Amino acid sequence: MAGVSMTDTFCVLPFTHLSTRPDGAITPCCRSRETLGNIRDMTFEQAWNSERQQQLRTELLSGKRAKLCFQCWDMEDQGSVSMRQSMNKTRQHMIPTQLEPIMPFIVPVLELKMSNLCNFRCRTCKPDLSTTWMKDWKSVKHEYESHGLHNETARLTNFDNDQFVEDIIKLAPTISIVEFAGGEPLMDPLHYKVLEALEPFASNITVKYSTNLSKVKFGKFDTIASWAKFKAVDLSLSIDGYPELNNYIRTESDTDVLAKNLQLVKSELKEKYDGRAALCYSAWNVFGLTESYEYFEHVLDTPVHGNIAWDPIFINPQVLPKELKQQATQQYKDYLNTVEPKGERNKRIHRFIEQNMNFLNAKDESKHFEQFMRYTTTLDRTRGTSVVDIIPQFKDYVND
Repeated sequence: MAGVSMTDTFCVLPFTHLSTRPDGAITPCCRSRETLGNIRDMTFEQAWNSERQQQLRTELLSGKRAKLCFQCWDMEDQGSVSMRQSMNKTRQHMIPTQLEPIMPFIVPVLELKMSNLCNFRCRTCKPDLSTTWMKDWKSVKHEYESHGLHNETARLTNFDNDQFVEDIIKLAPTISIVEFAGGEPLMDPLHYKVLEALEPFASNITVKYSTNLSKVKFGKFDTIASWAKFKAVDLSLSIDGYPELNNYIRTESDTDVLAKNLQLVKSELKEKYDGRAALCYSAWNVFGLTESYEYFEHVLDTPVHGNIAWDPIFINPQVLPKELKQQATQQYKDYLNTVEPKGERNKRIHRFIEQNMNFLNAKDESKHFEQFMRYTTTLDRTRGTSVVDIIPQFKDYVND
């Protein structure tokens, strides 16, 4: 790694990356609950070597486990691959030769969440990241508040100012990757302003998205035509299972629309396109994991990458009681017995299923299962759905 001495706690992100949230907060990465400042009264340059960023770099370089990185430490302690480990591997080439608490203002990667405007009501989400969630929020917000989560604002949050776009233009000559998320970034007017501002530098920039891909046009803007100007386009598709399961978890979703738009993107961008299904592993899709994998590989013709539903804890897969975990584990093992671990595709299947199976069984959080079921059935009543229709394994746990 460029001759730099690394510690076991090193993370590339505070040295190469800045993130924003829809409320304007600037953070070291998308997982961080702590902020470096706010884009409304702080520039990227000021955030880059802010006191908190310097402290974080010092901790990581000295071998300390920084508290704000608890999600990565938790995953690693349970034998799963954390974002820290993944980024250290995939962005190894970005690591500067000299690593210090104060770094030159060169930011190869910007991750921009600029609005919570979204057309879905995903069960794993909430109003601070989806405006469509607002109409359901009153029915379930007490469940969040019981976990000390009081800062969910049931309103549109975004930021749009000329200084922000100018800051991006200043950084553009040294940017390698711009990541857009939301909300749904393809619905955000500011996203298109930023794309236009980046066009003079597009041949050197890869644009990445976390998107539901429900829309590929925005007013006069042809999204795919704009993407074609960039070096590469990488899409993490927000889909949590085979059609019936996904459409239950991600309310308002239509997998047929996603499949159609994905085919259009592939045909237009050709070798510039890369992407994957970004499944969020939660208590709702534990029993649909193997069928979902088959759908991604054989119908959507796309690989799959898994994330974990962490927040709030009661939707995490580990809340399932022992008997349900045993059923799911046996399902996973039976499926893997039909897939010989030879060839890259089959090895990939084994890695994905085994990693999620190991995580499922690594920790007992079943004390939260009752709250998970209460939350689920409350949303079902609000949305006119039934968890038992989609996940029959939960039948004995539903209180009529």
